[in-house]
Amino acid sequence: MGSTYVPQGTTTRLTPADEQTSVQSSQENLEQGAFHEWPNEAGFDGLTEHRGPIELKVKGSIPAWAAGSLYRTGPGLCKVEDTKSGTFSISHWFDGLAHTHRFDIVAKDAAAEPTVRVYYSSRRQSDKIAADIKAAGTWRSLTFAQKLDPCVGIFGKLTSVFNKRSALQNVGVTVSVNLPSLRPPTKAAVDAQGHRAASIVIATDAAKMCEVDPETMEPLSFPKQSKFHPDLKGPLSGAHGKLDPETGDYINYNLELAKQPVYRVFRVSAATGKTDILAAIPFKAAYIHSFFLTHNYVVLCVPVAHYELNGLKILWEGNLLDSFKPFDPSETCRWFVVDRRHGKGVVAEFASPARFFFHTVNAFEDDDGDVLCEVVDYPNRYIVDGYYYDVILDRNGKATEFWRDGQLAHQSFPRLTRYRLRKKEFATGTSTLPAPELVMEIPAPHAGDMPVINPRYRCRRHRYGYFVVSRALSTFSDAIAKVDTDTRELLQWEGPRGHTPSEAIFIPRPDAEEEDDGVLLSVVLDGANRTSYLLCLDARTMTELGSAECEFAVAIGLHGRHVPADF
Repeated sequence: MGSTYVPQGTTTRLTPADEQTSVQSSQENLEQGAFHEWPNEAGFDGLTEHRGPIELKVKGSIPAWAAGSLYRTGPGLCKVEDTKSGTFSISHWFDGLAHTHRFDIVAKDAAAEPTVRVYYSSRRQSDKIAADIKAAGTWRSLTFAQKLDPCVGIFGKLTSVFNKRSALQNVGVTVSVNLPSLRPPTKAAVDAQGHRAASIVIATDAAKMCEVDPETMEPLSFPKQSKFHPDLKGPLSGAHGKLDPETGDYINYNLELAKQPVYRVFRVSAATGKTDILAAIPFKAAYIHSFFLTHNYVVLCVPVAHYELNGLKILWEGNLLDSFKPFDPSETCRWFVVDRRHGKGVVAEFASPARFFFHTVNAFEDDDGDVLCEVVDYPNRYIVDGYYYDVILDRNGKATEFWRDGQLAHQSFPRLTRYRLRKKEFATGTSTLPAPELVMEIPAPHAGDMPVINPRYRCRRHRYGYFVVSRALSTFSDAIAKVDTDTRELLQWEGPRGHTPSEAIFIPRPDAEEEDDGVLLSVVLDGANRTSYLLCLDARTMTELGSAECEFAVAIGLHGRHVPADF
């Protein structure tokens, strides 16, 4: 660490004995309205585009072996000014207009101080939607939660969604690199910062992706999943498609909405570009943001987030959220285990009590062939309402209304869970389905969401997970936690009040032998000063190594991907 670097935050170690105290402290923070004193508006509203590259001031040190490009994507603009109807406000964070960011970490001479330079640039991907909103005064394509204009009649609702859904795309949830069968980069092999270019694809919960130029982040095309296979004709999918860590094959599902909805689990071969349908599963249409992958299986868990009318209500409402059935605690989550090695399709089904989740963490098989699935889950879907901009930005008393309702708040906290699907119970078509065994449960705030692990441990037994957590000091996140799933111990980094961290990206040391030997990169908002910085943490100790300072605020996005310089 540079001799003049002064860490902005602190690191705290907590044990399982502290869990209940931490839960109680969070409840007290809610009751006292601590979130009123945590500024985070600059990370959601008034955001600007910087096509750059802009060199950032580096404080402390970022290791040279972390050189590469960190891409982050997520919601950007939350309003469109000067429309025919005045200012158009977007209601839900998940519908914020897509904005992708790139931090280039460039290694310098090892004797130099600092040893890396960092450059920042960004690009909006939804200019066409913004232009259409400006012209029409309303949003006319399918969204996550934006309500259609109430002045539009029945015919207008249907034609609006049908006619505009394909033309206008707001894609900005996850970042993937070099997906099979999509075209290679169009730029030269090496970009302006000396990094090898890669094919960058941004995805969302629709069956359409956004290819962007790896250097400028300009949208190039919006390929549909039907490009992979003609049977992948459904409109919905998982934002978190998986890449096989051994072969590079791309795996995801496609959901066709019909009288009998069908989930088609598919694999695109990295070697040949051929797409195989691994299983076609007729089941209730639901919102599934992510799924599990092991060496031998794809595990699709359907949470209790079912759509009305088998998903056809989406066409009427024009958004996903208003198309959900009311959460029914008597329902069950259904687990489908799909063989991905021998063409056997669905080889097992399980059922567990009603829960909701966004993000899986990892999955692996043990020596007995049992499948262990780790996920951040919630007791119901209330948390989705917590991401309305009025709640996040504490406008019109909505944050108080949401978080100060004790029962509602308690039901909006996640837990980190691990389930065991026993191989000896693998079967299909039985009248009574077996239940996965809950083998681990860690409550918030000792666990959080936006989980990451060392990417070298995907589909393998892992010990450590990294999460952004909320202790109810903010309407969003307020710390980054490293969770030891063996001991349940916690190392927690927190910045000064008003410093809001985003998802932490793990970069392993090239010659690392230990799972936690690496660094974390997180874009942190300094809400009081309306600026952001790229934070570098030692992933083992959760102590600060350095930062790269922006003189402006960067959007608190969703997900990212680090592309090494030697990729």
